[in-house]
Amino acid sequence: MPFPIPDRIRGFLFSPGESFRKVRSEDLYETGIYFVVITLIYTILSTTIAGIAVSKHPALVLFGLGFGSGNIVLSFAIILALTLAITVAYAVWLHLWVILICRRRGLSTTIRIVVYHLTPAMLIGWIPVIGAFSGSFWSLVVGLIGIEELHDVSFARALLALLVSIITAGILVTALFGPLLAEVIASGPPLIGPYHYRPVL
Repeated sequence: MPFPIPDRIRGFLFSPGESFRKVRSEDLYETGIYFVVITLIYTILSTTIAGIAVSKHPALVLFGLGFGSGNIVLSFAIILALTLAITVAYAVWLHLWVILICRRRGLSTTIRIVVYHLTPAMLIGWIPVIGAFSGSFWSLVVGLIGIEELHDVSFARALLALLVSIITAGILVTALFGPLLAEVIASGPPLIGPYHYRPVL
């Protein structure tokens, strides 16, 4: 039965268990199309928020742009590229723990889980302050359900694999980029606006 992208978005936001069962047998190509769509939505919204000086985006902070850099196109490209790269890296990292803890293989399955697992973070996370917390929390829930459903493992193993992957990834990111992010944030204006500048396309 067809599962159009708008229905998938609603499904993974409001009924992830049922939605994962619907996509159990789909191939990676279909998931990839969905991923491109939600990534573009997220990137456009995030770039807009940064462009109108409401908040900084972490990807722009990492490159020292913050907000008001005067180049919306560059901001869009950076957010898009890092979103794609981080998603792929996180999928591989999560799969390592799925192998070790859940005793399951199938990287393509884990990639599909991660794409759908990130739906709330992509579609809610761009909202300043509130989105980062609510989107991230609901993404955790969706990811947990996804590992249970598509890898067919117990709740405990799915939860452990998900938490260990996130905690260890957080430690690595902090060790590698923490000092840089702290320096950029400390030397610039606050993360939340409003600010006063005229963005240039």
